[in-house]
Amino acid sequence: MSENKTLLVAIDDGYAQTKLYGEAEDGSIVRHCMRSSVRPGRYGLGSISGVGAVGLYETDEDGAFTVSEDVEAENTQFDGFHLSTMNRVLVNHALVSAGYAGKDVSIITGLPVADFFLNGFKDEEKVNAKQANLKKPVRLTSGGESTAKVDDVRVGCQAVAAWVDFALDDDFNEREGIDGAVAIVDIGGRTTDIATVIDGQSVDHARSGTANIGVLDVYKAVESAIGARFKIRDRFPTKQIDHAVREGTIRLWGKDNAVSDIVEEVVKEHEAKIVREIERRIGSGAAMSAVVFVGGGSALFKKIAERFPNGKMSPDPEYANARGLFKYARYQAKG
Repeated sequence: MSENKTLLVAIDDGYAQTKLYGEAEDGSIVRHCMRSSVRPGRYGLGSISGVGAVGLYETDEDGAFTVSEDVEAENTQFDGFHLSTMNRVLVNHALVSAGYAGKDVSIITGLPVADFFLNGFKDEEKVNAKQANLKKPVRLTSGGESTAKVDDVRVGCQAVAAWVDFALDDDFNEREGIDGAVAIVDIGGRTTDIATVIDGQSVDHARSGTANIGVLDVYKAVESAIGARFKIRDRFPTKQIDHAVREGTIRLWGKDNAVSDIVEEVVKEHEAKIVREIERRIGSGAAMSAVVFVGGGSALFKKIAERFPNGKMSPDPEYANARGLFKYARYQAKG
């Protein structure tokens, strides 16, 4: 196989996590997931081996960024995130971390429903802006490696990509139960996207949309409740709060403390908010063939699909968008 082969890589660049699903040079599939934990500036993390800074990147317009789960991450919940330098740095870090350093890649990535569509039509301005942003240079100044070589960038709609993952198996054969209207509910870091796809041909915009609620709201509420219980004002790296949410414990002053009751209450409250947002768009879902839950938040709200009689949880919800984008690109290439 030629060393110059351009490798297809799908990237779901979310506010909370960046997920990558791509091909390796031997034809196997590469899966990689990382927290979207980044700060502007040289944060001062150094390798114990003494080879230099860790996760340090340089950009022409905004200077240095540090990507690490061990730093207090800057809030990614702002409107221009998907078109930002910060986003571009995270995408490049995901590529390097997944083994694509120095390799030629063709990227397919996505935008949330509210950003991809404008008045029912594809928002060409935002799509073009995202493509242009990801083609700009980023230099890795730590670790002795180079970033991936981005040959091409395509942009799709995240929730619609998840429908493709639901509709097609890995051999591009159509699954059963995809006829009629299918609502894809993508619970992400900042937002919950609802995309109603009809017969695989069109998006029903009256029953689609984006709500500003997601996993990072849960993290904020859990961190605040932990501060109140233990009478502290400390800020924690994202991975520590993520561990508290997933495992129900947090390590303070060198000891593990149970916080599962806090997490349970916060998750219950936010799950109810998300369900109300879904119902505002599709009602009970009675007219749907299925209401399919995807995204990192669906892995957190494990029982949310049970709120709808035809609710289905994707078997691998965190990778549904990235895998769907990858399938879409492959399906197009097959003609």
